[in-house]
Parts: sequence; structure tokens; C-alpha cells
Amino acid sequence: MIEPAGPDQLVALGLCVGVQVAVVFLSVVIANAYGERSLLVHAGSALMAILAIYCLVGGLPHLAEGALLLVLALAGVQLRDLVNHAGALRNPRRWLIGVSGVLLPVLALANAALGWHLLLPGVAAWTAVVVVMMLRAWPQSQPWATWLVPGHVLLVLGSAWLGWRSLDHEPDPALPLALVLAAWSLAIYLATVWRSRIFSETRVRIDARNTVDPLTGLSTPLVFYERVQAVRSLIKRYGHPSVLLLVHIENLGPLAAEFGPEVGESAVLVAANRIRQSLGEGDVAARLSHSRIAVLCEGVGLAEGTANLASRILVAGLKEPLPSAPTEFLQFRIVLALVPVNDMTSRALVQRMGAQMDSQLLHPGERRISAMSADELA
Repeated sequence: MIEPAGPDQLVALGLCVGVQVAVVFLSVVIANAYGERSLLVHAGSALMAILAIYCLVGGLPHLAEGALLLVLALAGVQLRDLVNHAGALRNPRRWLIGVSGVLLPVLALANAALGWHLLLPGVAAWTAVVVVMMLRAWPQSQPWATWLVPGHVLLVLGSAWLGWRSLDHEPDPALPLALVLAAWSLAIYLATVWRSRIFSETRVRIDARNTVDPLTGLSTPLVFYERVQAVRSLIKRYGHPSVLLLVHIENLGPLAAEFGPEVGESAVLVAANRIRQSLGEGDVAARLSHSRIAVLCEGVGLAEGTANLASRILVAGLKEPLPSAPTEFLQFRIVLALVPVNDMTSRALVQRMGAQMDSQLLHPGERRISAMSADELA
């Protein structure tokens, strides 16, 4: 039986359905923009909830119960994706897959085809598994789970309410169920988007930590070595030379000894900024150690790299005194070489240039730019 609805109830019912349609639209858009699969699953469950409401309004309570069983099934699939970061959930995940992927669809088919009232057993089985999942995942799912739990509570209450009224053969007003389902879809949407933002920010920080040096903002050695390998492939294909520079901050130790370690750390940052400002478009620099920075200059020969880039870096160090030590300047010593096309690894290439730099530091001379030949590298 369907309880007749007045104009005000129809307007409220339309608003509730409109909220769920908006949730479906936003879920699909954000899922496609950020690759969030759980939002696509939530869009599917919200569509099934809308179908349940229309079946209830149209006088098809058995189909409405079957649609709600499918809503629970899709909500279970989404929950599995949302808590896949949590540990100690191997068995509960299997239970959730069994209930959401097998039991609930079978109950929905039997409920719609045979007219059996199976919504309450489905709600009970789904709730038991979800409670176990959330008790274990709750400590690792903050703060976004504060929206997830109320959403699931609303879904369980709305489904159980409809199942109970169906057993008593009472009138089935669609408006209360529509209100509950609208609140459920909105709460789960907020929880999913909140989780997606937290995990996206975490991934960005991890990627930045792996690609950007936290002190200087230059590239990490891993990124630099990969770039050198890519340049070597271009050299083999097109024959354009590229130059590798190893820049050593020569007076970093005396600065730290005289003015303190804080001045030494700030000198590294100043040196990195000045080297970065000396680079051309497409060049890359990476901090290899506390006092050494490697630079890759593409499309430049050895003579041009010595006359232009290496000279600019030396001048950048002597251009202005250090902000934390107004009487001191940065003193660089540079070793540079053409990137070879042999099978020498990028790390081995930089190590050989570092050995050349160490020998120069043992017997320092006035010449601060030293070019290595291919024979010296080999």
C-alpha cells in the first residue's frame, strides 16, 4: 500500500531526489577528474537508491526492497575500497565480499521475483560485517570516518525501517525513506571526498620527497641520474652534446666553523638558489651531498659549458656576500665533462668526477674550473 502524498510532500520528495541526483553528478565528475573509483561506486549506489524511491512511489514495494538490497551491496563494495589501507582486515574483507557480492544480489533477485520480504535479513547480515570492518578500521580512518559512520547508520536505519513496515503490511510513505537516503548519500559523498583529498595530499608529499630535495628545492639524485640516462639516449640518437658539472662549495666548512652550523646550512641554501638562477631553460641541478651539487646542461658542448654556465656559477657565488655572514662570499670549485655515450652508469660518472674533485681539493690551485676529457672519465 502507498500512502497518498500531498503537494508539499511531493515537493519535499523532489528535493530529496534532487540532492541524490546532484551527488551522482558530482561523484562522477570528481571520480573522472581524480581517478577515485569509490566515488563511481557511490554514484551507482545513489542511483539505485533513487530507483528504490521511485518504485515505492509507483506502488512496487517488492522492487523497492530489492533495489535497497542492491544499494547495500554497492555500499559494501565501496566500503571495501575506502578501508583498503587498514590492516588486520583480511577475513572481514572476505566476509564483506561474500555478503555484498553474493548474498545481497541473490536476496534482491528473490525479493523482486518471488515477492519475499528479505530486506531485514540482508540488512542484518550486512550490518554485522560492516560493524566488524569499522571497529578495526576506525583508528586508521580518521578524520574522514566521522562522516562515513553516520552515513552507514542512516542507510541501515532506513532499510530496516522499510523492511519492518513491509512485514507489517503498513502504508509505505516514500518521503521519510527519501529523506534518510538523501542524508546517507550526502554523508558518504563527503566522507569519500575528504578521504580522497587526504590520500592525494599524502601522495603529493611522497612524490615531492622522492623528487625534490627538502633543503634546497633542487632535484634528488635519483631524478638527476634518470635525467642523465635520458640525455644519453638523445645523444646517441641525435648527436647533440650535453655537459655535466659537479659544483663543490669550497668554503662551507670554514663558514660553519667560524659562524656556526646555522650559517653553514643557510650557505647551502644560498648556493642552491644562486646555482638555480644561473641555469638555463631545460637544465637540471641536484644536491648530491652537503657541499656538492650536480648540474646537467643539455645541448651544450664542453667549451661553451666552461665559458658560459661554469663561469656564471662562479660569478653568482662571488656576486653578493652571504646574508648571514656579510663579510663572506661563496667560493665554488667546478669539474665538468661531456656526458659519454658508453655504458657507464650515471652514478659511476658522477663518482669519477667526484674523485677528480677530491684530488683537486688535496692540491688546490687558482684555477677553479676543470674540464675532464673522455680518457680521464674512462
